[in-house]
Amino acid sequence: MERKRKYRRLIKYAGLILLCCIVLWAAAMLYNNVSMQNNKAFSASLDKSISEAAAWISERESAILNTPNVALLKMLDECDKMHPTPEFSGMVKKFMLKGARPKCWKALIDPNWPVDKIELNETIKREYIDNKWILYALSPQQADVTPEQLGLFNYDAWNGRQLTHQLWGLIRLREQAADKTKLDKLIEHLCRRLTNELYFNAAVVDIYIQKNAFVLRAGYPQKIHRRWIERVIENQRSDGGWNDKWFIFTSSRKPTLEQMQSDPHATIQAIWLLYQAKYKYPEYFGLADRKNSSSTKLK
Repeated sequence: MERKRKYRRLIKYAGLILLCCIVLWAAAMLYNNVSMQNNKAFSASLDKSISEAAAWISERESAILNTPNVALLKMLDECDKMHPTPEFSGMVKKFMLKGARPKCWKALIDPNWPVDKIELNETIKREYIDNKWILYALSPQQADVTPEQLGLFNYDAWNGRQLTHQLWGLIRLREQAADKTKLDKLIEHLCRRLTNELYFNAAVVDIYIQKNAFVLRAGYPQKIHRRWIERVIENQRSDGGWNDKWFIFTSSRKPTLEQMQSDPHATIQAIWLLYQAKYKYPEYFGLADRKNSSSTKLK
């Protein structure tokens, strides 16, 4: 009898532990996916976040231009095109006037920038796979490699940051394609993969911001929950920037107790995300009347 009572107690405790786990999991899912603000509050928090982030970027213009990341400058250029922002356009103009090697990267910002075939292919050879995709997409007709050789058209091979970078390359490629049908299908599939991950992503780190921003840039705002953008805003640091840390977690999923400062990579991606929500797709996030909006996919 005593053994049976112990067995029943163990079953009871195991059931309680399981129930607690289910409740905690459900609470986490609700917290990550259900909006916590009404439209007015969200709009106010978005405006405040953009203002503080823009100030952070403007104050660090010299540092950003001293070690330029062309992808980040491309994001600032797109922010300025969505909503004129002199601080951003000025930074991009300074970069474009500045000497840089290899010069072919500037074609990411200016589609009319002349791309030298020899320089392009030499750069493709020495870059890692993520950059090979973007470089190929800058001038496909001049590249000595094919997208098949690069795995660019693979539906399910890439994960993590490579998945978002694959999407980035395909978006650029689609802008030049005469027939967009096949690329549209692949791009939507990759966006679906990313948003399926976002449902379960708890840590608001650099890659979390990147997934949201790239899906919007691909032209699928309907796949992004407003709550995910709210969480990005909630994770903004007191100085106006963002970094690659949420509590003790980073994009690498390795916990760390190291203090991390705000950085340009996370901050510029975040403001690019927020500009898209506010200025490109306001009707999807409770910021405008959907009936009166003419927002369309970016192609």
